[in-house]
Amino acid sequence: MPALEGLLLIGILLAGGVVGGWFARLLRLPTLTGYLAAGIGIHLLATKGYLQHESLEELRHPVNNLAMALALFILGGQFKLKGRGGGPTGMRSLLKVSALESAFTFAIVFGLSMAVLGDLQGAILLAILAIAVAPATTLEVLHEYEAKGSATRKIKQLTALSNVWAVFLFELALVLFFAFEGGDSSFTAPIWDVLGSLVYGLIAGHALILMQERVGRDNYAVPLLAVILLTIGVCEMTDVPHMLAFLVTGAVVVNRSQLFPRITAAMNVYAQPAIVLFFVLSGSHLDFGKLSSHWLAVGLYVLGRTLGKSLGAHFGLYGINAASPTRQGENPPIGLALLCQAGAAIALASYVESFNEELADDLLNIILGAVVVFELLGPILVKKVAVAAGEVSLGNLMSHTADREGRRGWRAAVRATFGGHRVGKGQDPATVTVERFMRPNATALRRSANMDVILRFANSSPFNHFPVIDPKDQLVGVVTLADLSQIAYDKRTAALVTAEDIATLSVEEAALTASTTLPEALEFFKQFDGNTAAVISSLEAPVLIGMVERSEVLHLARRMEGAP
Repeated sequence: MPALEGLLLIGILLAGGVVGGWFARLLRLPTLTGYLAAGIGIHLLATKGYLQHESLEELRHPVNNLAMALALFILGGQFKLKGRGGGPTGMRSLLKVSALESAFTFAIVFGLSMAVLGDLQGAILLAILAIAVAPATTLEVLHEYEAKGSATRKIKQLTALSNVWAVFLFELALVLFFAFEGGDSSFTAPIWDVLGSLVYGLIAGHALILMQERVGRDNYAVPLLAVILLTIGVCEMTDVPHMLAFLVTGAVVVNRSQLFPRITAAMNVYAQPAIVLFFVLSGSHLDFGKLSSHWLAVGLYVLGRTLGKSLGAHFGLYGINAASPTRQGENPPIGLALLCQAGAAIALASYVESFNEELADDLLNIILGAVVVFELLGPILVKKVAVAAGEVSLGNLMSHTADREGRRGWRAAVRATFGGHRVGKGQDPATVTVERFMRPNATALRRSANMDVILRFANSSPFNHFPVIDPKDQLVGVVTLADLSQIAYDKRTAALVTAEDIATLSVEEAALTASTTLPEALEFFKQFDGNTAAVISSLEAPVLIGMVERSEVLHLARRMEGAP
C-alpha cells in the first residue's frame, strides 16, 4: 500500500470515527458504538468501490494487534497481589467466580451448539470461544464513562480471566484433538503457545520496568510502545499468540514497580487514535450476511452465551441466596457487562484452520455473525451495568437511576440496569436530592483501622476524603489527606492511632444527608474546603450510603440552569 494511500485511508477512518462518535453521544450511546457505525459506512464505501478492501485488510492487522495489546496490558494490571482486593484470598475468590462463570457459559453453549452442529469437536471449540470477552471494547466503555468502584474492578478482572481461560482451554482442546487424530507433528505447538506467551510476558514486563527506570525517565509513552511492538514482533516470528503475553506484562509491571499508573496515564498519547481505528475497522468487518445465513446457529450461540455469562457471574459473585433482598447496587448484573466479543474470539477461531478447515469455516461463520450482535449491544450493556452499580458520575452521564430506596434482588437489579430517570433542563433543582446523583455503596474505614490499613485504603480510594464508620455502618468522622500526611511520617504516633483518632472532620462538617437538595449541596460546597463529601441516611442515624463530589454537583447545577 503506497504511503500516500495509507495516510489518506487512516485520515478517512479517523474522521469517520470522530463523526460517528459525535453522533453516538447525541443519542446517549457509548462513543465506540458510533465508531462501529462509521466502520459500517466505510464498508459500504468499499463495497461500492470508493475504497479498497485490500487496503482495509492490510491496515487491520497491525491496528488490531496494537489496540488489543494496550487493552490487555491494562487488564493485566488489575491483578495486583497487594492492596485492596489483592492477596491470595482475594485472588482465590476471583478465580472461583471466573471459573464458575466460564463453566456456566461453556456448558450452556455446548448444549445448544450440539443441537445445531451435531459435531462434538465443533461444539466444544465453540463453547470455549464463548468464554472469551473483547478486552478493548469493554475497557473503552469503562474508560469513556470514567467508571470507578468495585463493580468496575470486577468487570475488568473477569474480562481478563475469561480470556485466560479461553486461551488455555482452546489450546488444551487442540492438543487433545491432535492426539486423537494422530497429528503428533503438531502436538507440542499448543503447549508452546501457552508457555511461550507466559515467558514472553514475563520478559516484556521486566524489560519495560528496566527500560523505564534506566532510560525512560519522564517519558512513559515511548518505552511501553517499544516493548509492545517488540513483543508482538517476537510472538509473530515464533508463531505464539500474544493475548496472554500482555496480560502477564501488565501484571508484572503493577506488582514489581510503582510505574503502572504513570505508564497507563501516558498511554492516551497514542491509545485513543489506535482505539478509534480499531473500532472503525471492526465495524467495517461486521458481516450481516453471516448473521442472516446462519441465523439459527448464531441465535442459539448468542442466547447460550448471554445466559451463561449472566447466570455464571451472578451465582459466582452472589451465591444461591443472592435472590434474597439486597440493597440496590450491591448486586448489579455484572455478567451482562461480559458480553462484548470480537477480535479475541475471531483470532482463536482462525487457529482451527490448521486442524480442520471445514470446521474452522463453520466456527468463523457463527462467530462473525454473533460479533454483529455482541459488538453493537455489548458496549451499551457495559454502560448500563456501570450506571446501575452507581459507578458513573453525572459529570459523565446525565441519566441515572433515581430510586435507591428499599432492598432489591436480582430481578430488580436487572430492571434498574435498563431503567433510569433523567435529570436535566426544565426540572426544579429543589426536587433533585443528593441521593439521586451520589456514588452509592462507598467503601469506608472501620474506626479501629490502624495506619497500615488506612494507607492501603487511601492508596486505592478514588477520593481524597476517607469516611470512618462504626460497627453499625454509621459515620463517625472523615479523614482527610492532609490529616494523613501529618501523621503517617511520624512512626511513633502512627503506631498508636486508629482511623477514628485522625478523623478530624465531624459528621456535621463533612457529610450531607440523602434528602439534601441540589441548591443545599451547592451552598454546602461553598463553605466546605474538600472536593468530596460523605452522604448519610440522616443526622439521627448517620449510616454511610455514598459519596458525592464537588464537580458532580457543579456540573449538574450548570446543566439544569441550561449552561452550555
